Amino acid sequence: MTNDWQDSKERKRWGRIGIRSLGGFPGPWPIAVTVMAIAAALAVAFVLYPITGIENVDLVFLAPIIAIAVRYGFWPSLLACLLSALAYNFFFIAPVYAFAVTDKASIATVPFFLLVAVITSHLAARARAAALAAESRAETTEALYAFSRKIAGIVSLDDLLLATGQQIGSMLRLEVVILLPDDDGRLEVKAAYPPADRVGGTDTDAVRMAWDGSGSIERGTEALLTAQHLFLPLRTSHGPVGAIGVSRAGTALTPDKERLLAALADQAAVAIERIRLTTEMDAARLAAETERLRSALLSSLSHDLKTPLASITGAATSLRQYGELYDAAAREELAATIQGEGERLSRFVANLLDMTRLKAGGIVLKREPVDLSEAVGAALQRIQGLLGEHRVVVNLPADLPMLDLDVVLFEQVLVNLLDNAAKYSPPGSWIAISAAGDRRKVELTVSDEGPGIPAEELERVFEMFHRVNKGDRQRAGTGLGLSICRGFVEVLGGTIRAAIRTDRSGAVFTITFPEAVFTVMPREDAAE
Repeated sequence: MTNDWQDSKERKRWGRIGIRSLGGFPGPWPIAVTVMAIAAALAVAFVLYPITGIENVDLVFLAPIIAIAVRYGFWPSLLACLLSALAYNFFFIAPVYAFAVTDKASIATVPFFLLVAVITSHLAARARAAALAAESRAETTEALYAFSRKIAGIVSLDDLLLATGQQIGSMLRLEVVILLPDDDGRLEVKAAYPPADRVGGTDTDAVRMAWDGSGSIERGTEALLTAQHLFLPLRTSHGPVGAIGVSRAGTALTPDKERLLAALADQAAVAIERIRLTTEMDAARLAAETERLRSALLSSLSHDLKTPLASITGAATSLRQYGELYDAAAREELAATIQGEGERLSRFVANLLDMTRLKAGGIVLKREPVDLSEAVGAALQRIQGLLGEHRVVVNLPADLPMLDLDVVLFEQVLVNLLDNAAKYSPPGSWIAISAAGDRRKVELTVSDEGPGIPAEELERVFEMFHRVNKGDRQRAGTGLGLSICRGFVEVLGGTIRAAIRTDRSGAVFTITFPEAVFTVMPREDAAE
């Protein structure tokens, strides 16, 4: 039963194609051109008749018949056939200037001439229709390809819906409305061409049926016809993603336009699903990253921040409850422990706050000319407690240019680098600070004599909460210091990189500032 119904549809469709291939009925201009063409052929026939005889006159009329069929289709060419047959009979077959035929040999000439002319014109008209159809299909295919390329580069759902509405509206010359489900599953107008914000009440049920796929028109395409719109569901292999409606404008769509609309709807549905899947993947990736950072932060809070608090609490409790049992040196050591662990805790909290500012984009720079030697000296002063067991050497040339930096952020970068060097270097080892510069850049390096950094970890050391040498050899810290260094340096306009020392074990961190960060101090006499 289904196959018979489909075969019947195919026969009807091909029947419509055969009728359309004959072309529409001619207007005034094709009729006028046809008459003038036959008149011109008649004039040529009068010229050739005395020379070639009647045997070749009929060929003269076939040329304009074929030309009219190719140019204007079947009906104008049929008119040309009739006019040619009448002219051939009236002017060239005896008795001339009359439509009667008295010569028995010529009785079959006119009917056969008319039959040949009709068949020729019909074949030419079919060839013209096939050429026009092929041209139309090529244009449609090109438009679909251009549309697919256009929507392939769109990443915003609103832009995609707008482009889809404009494409369908311009190609089909119809009003278009696109509906997508909201969070509650109700379809809402998300885009329209021309702009509209709702669908008529009489179409609401049809939209829902197109969305659910619970109704269809006779084509079996799950489309629904209403008094105002033709609705199609936007479906992919994973299910419906929306619905699209086009204004019927009082007339039914042709099968070619219906197929074009279905192709555009399929492309739009796939693009909508692609954007939604991309959005869901981004959300899942963000959630996973947030969970990873949350776990790392909780680990830091539970271990790295709890440790100095325990030390502070223990030392303070000992001083308060058993202070009379300790001599002056012991009390001084406990007080130093409280101060050191408090400063360590302060640095941890400061790093967390700095990273929060970096991620929120809330850093406002206060640039001013900075001398590297002064900035290094201030950083060493701030962290001298941690560097007490290390030997520090500073080598800064006197001719280094002044840099336009935020001195607070730059000092924090130096403090974090020195803290990292002290943390991973054994007591008594050297920590070196050096600089070099020319007219194009200034490089400041901080090197230590620790175990160094594995080659595969050189970039990862700047990631949040990442620390090298995990396990029993893991050092105390939040894993934020180097990440903050990179963030601050990049905000200041420079770059920072990590490397392995080649002369001995240890790590080298190099900060590079380009010429754009250089500044020139005005001379005092110029200011006066």
